[in-house]
Amino acid sequence: MTSLGSISGAALDQYLVSARAAGLDISPALADAGLDEATARQPDSRVPGERFEILLERLIAISGDPLFGLHTSQFVQPGSYSVMGYIAMNATTLNEALSKVALYEKLVGDMGTTEVMPAGQLVEVRWCCRHTRQPVRRHLIENVFGSWVRYSRWLANNDALTPELVLFEHDVHDSSAVAAYEKVFGCEVRFNQPCSALRADPRVLDVRLRHPDPHLLSTLEAHAASKLQQLGIDTSLAHKVREQIRASLGERLPRKEQIACELGINMRTLHRRLREEGTTWQQVLDELRQQLALQYLRDSDLPQASIAERLGYSDIRSFQRSFKRHNGITPGDYRSREKP
Repeated sequence: MTSLGSISGAALDQYLVSARAAGLDISPALADAGLDEATARQPDSRVPGERFEILLERLIAISGDPLFGLHTSQFVQPGSYSVMGYIAMNATTLNEALSKVALYEKLVGDMGTTEVMPAGQLVEVRWCCRHTRQPVRRHLIENVFGSWVRYSRWLANNDALTPELVLFEHDVHDSSAVAAYEKVFGCEVRFNQPCSALRADPRVLDVRLRHPDPHLLSTLEAHAASKLQQLGIDTSLAHKVREQIRASLGERLPRKEQIACELGINMRTLHRRLREEGTTWQQVLDELRQQLALQYLRDSDLPQASIAERLGYSDIRSFQRSFKRHNGITPGDYRSREKP
């Protein structure tokens, strides 16, 4: 059986606060999960994912609320995301804040991973939930997206900030509940989709935040890197470069000068530290290109020519040759095989 990893006390606390606010007695749920409330609610504590899953399942049941996860999103605060929440607070724009998520989201927990990719003229932000057990999975996904939108509005000091579209992989609990979702997100919400995601106008991500502080941001990132090391999580520069490129993707791959700047180092340091780790910028870039090619072909409807351009190939033929050399199959055949 695959381990569900762990969740921080900071993230778990949001659900306990929500249950308390609803007047629920959470003691039996904590007991069933084998958790002590005082210990579980400490921000830096780590609760096994299996115990968190039991706790959330019990809270959903005793709440009697089919939208417990979505409603719990109203209790999001910076501390809900551990130090990552404070890193986002001190970013200059939503785009910069989003670029930090992939780097530090494991400090919040192992519940899922975030992916950013193009969707036509929009930016699509997906959250791939690690939990498969229902109804826990549905409530987790709805909480994550509701929390993202609410926290983004707070960061930007703009309650009118909305995505263009919200997609959920699951069915709506009751058709009469659609209005409740649209009230939270302020946009159309679709269910029974291939994946769960937010789609937003790229201009929304350029909105300036209320408390940018580059110096404090740097200090917080150093603290976050230290905490990741304590948890045994990859903190290599190569990993950071890969995740920063992913987070900075637009119509084309970002230049290495941009990535170095976003990581707070100069070009000489970038090359030296990658060399010390036994790799190079080009190796990291080539590996990521292959991963992204698979992702775009499988998860998007982008034409091959657009994928080639986004990944920095000179033309579609260069992309097709490279793809077949690495995967033993053409991009078209791979897409036909993988897409339903």
